[in-house]
Amino acid sequence: MTPFTINVRVYYEDTDAGGRVYYANYLKFCERARTEWLRAVKITQQEMLEQGRGFVVSSCKVKYRGMAKLDDELLVSCVPLRLRHASLTLYQQVCDRLGRCLCELECALAFVDTASGRPLPLPETIYEFVKSILPEDVSALGVKLS
Repeated sequence: MTPFTINVRVYYEDTDAGGRVYYANYLKFCERARTEWLRAVKITQQEMLEQGRGFVVSSCKVKYRGMAKLDDELLVSCVPLRLRHASLTLYQQVCDRLGRCLCELECALAFVDTASGRPLPLPETIYEFVKSILPEDVSALGVKLS
């Protein structure tokens, strides 16, 4: 399975005083990739919010392996690891243009009622889509976090 990817350019606003990407901005890059991954399969967060439901991050495990700097071009990937009826876990990497992993994370997302915060079952379309692309062998993805 090929992970979903987006390209990200590092802007001045993404950096710290030393011109390196501020650690929290890797999380923002990964959030963009997750949003674009959903959008690519015709699932918009705006529609979900209008229906009073959506995804929230329930946990995030991050490992920083390198540093990006101003004007770098990055590739941010997203692939599902686990699927449950009201949640899913994604593995993501932020790599430089040479393919070196700078940051990787495992992000658990819960599907919730936005008013109460209580878990809801994933919509069948999302559940079936994720199930259809769930890798059989996670080790083939090079996951290092788990």
